Amino acid sequence: MTDSTIIAPGAGARRFIGKYRIEGILGEGAMGMVYAGQDPDIGRPVAIKTIHKHLINESGGQDWLERFAREARAGGRVLHPNLVTIFDYLQEDGVPYLVMERVRSITLEDRRDAPEALPLEEIHAIISQILSGLACIHAAGIVHRDLKPANVMLADDGVVKLTDFGIARLTAMEATGAGMVGTPAYMAPEQLTGSEVDARADIYACGILLYELLTGRKPYKGGGAEALFAAMRNGQITPPSTHIPSISPELDAVVLKAMSVDPEERFEGAVQMREALSRIMPTADRTGLIDIAPPPHPTKRKAGASPDTLLDRMSEQSMRKVEHHLTSNIGPIGKVIARRAAANATSTEEMIETVLREFDDEKERDDLRRIMRKALADTQNQTAATDAFSSEYLQTLTSLMTTELGPIARVVVKKSAQTAGSSQELIRQLSEHIDDDAERQNFVNAAEKLLR
Repeated sequence: MTDSTIIAPGAGARRFIGKYRIEGILGEGAMGMVYAGQDPDIGRPVAIKTIHKHLINESGGQDWLERFAREARAGGRVLHPNLVTIFDYLQEDGVPYLVMERVRSITLEDRRDAPEALPLEEIHAIISQILSGLACIHAAGIVHRDLKPANVMLADDGVVKLTDFGIARLTAMEATGAGMVGTPAYMAPEQLTGSEVDARADIYACGILLYELLTGRKPYKGGGAEALFAAMRNGQITPPSTHIPSISPELDAVVLKAMSVDPEERFEGAVQMREALSRIMPTADRTGLIDIAPPPHPTKRKAGASPDTLLDRMSEQSMRKVEHHLTSNIGPIGKVIARRAAANATSTEEMIETVLREFDDEKERDDLRRIMRKALADTQNQTAATDAFSSEYLQTLTSLMTTELGPIARVVVKKSAQTAGSSQELIRQLSEHIDDDAERQNFVNAAEKLLR
């Protein structure tokens, strides 16, 4: 639970719950309250969640209490980096309390509502960790039942933690639907109809989360039960690419499979959905929805071979400028469009026209064309400088430098070629990267021999 503690009026009236010292209130809602506390035995900060007593006193309250205890114990038996750890369960005066890990964090709801868009890498990291946590509780026979942005904690170190798992059957109950557990916008059809649910209900909710993070909107207009029932009647779900045309068919397919109205058509489990996403979504080591292969070991280019792509030649600064402008206009998918276009273009104009094919509005196309030309101006200058040396010559120099520097030689040669005014200057710049005197001279001799 978050540790953004609020010392609310009256919070000081209660000093202890069991052995735990109360420091303030972390949050309060219609169902209950979360306190910030301390375990005095080991000096550990904790979060203590409870339910308003008047709800327990209502008809059926004793059943709630017994179920709370049973599912809290089940939750306490699962340990995973992507789950908020449950430390203790106790009752005082007929009121249940759940003592759990207190995490320095914000919620996914906070992050979703922030002005800056989530890049695809971050979306993938968040959803992947959510699915890892779900896989753990599902293996223990627990269904979350109330997976939503407010129940996903984003810790300072980038770790994602799920909370409220295992006790959702109790804490999410509403007086208007004793058998209905969850938040309507994220509830699977079987939850809305009061049917039995299993782990696939959480897969459905995760599909809704992914849809929302990708598009900035919920999949159903209104986002509630009526919208979902309407979708169930007509059997139609609008694909994410309808809102963000550049979303790939593969990513559309994963989202729609997770959100299938029929549980039998969803992913079998969290592991399967996680694996499907890992094949198509970018991570820190992958820059798009398609793989951009690492550069091969430098070899002499054959006559008639295709030229280097723009992604090979342009600076990372230029690439980021283009990505920034696109993500500002169309969201995180803009980064994927930019990288994909650069990986398949051999000139800035070809890249620009590839990107513009993603947009139908003529004015929007004209504005983006102007913005991208400006952002890519330095790349055109760099390309012109690099073109002063033949590709074959640069590839051969790269081969020579690879013996000394390893794979980074490709980057060193490319950058030096952008600033060197002559072949002799290029050779001199490159030689400065070699520490050993004898090896440096051998490189210079070999490089100069190429010029004869």
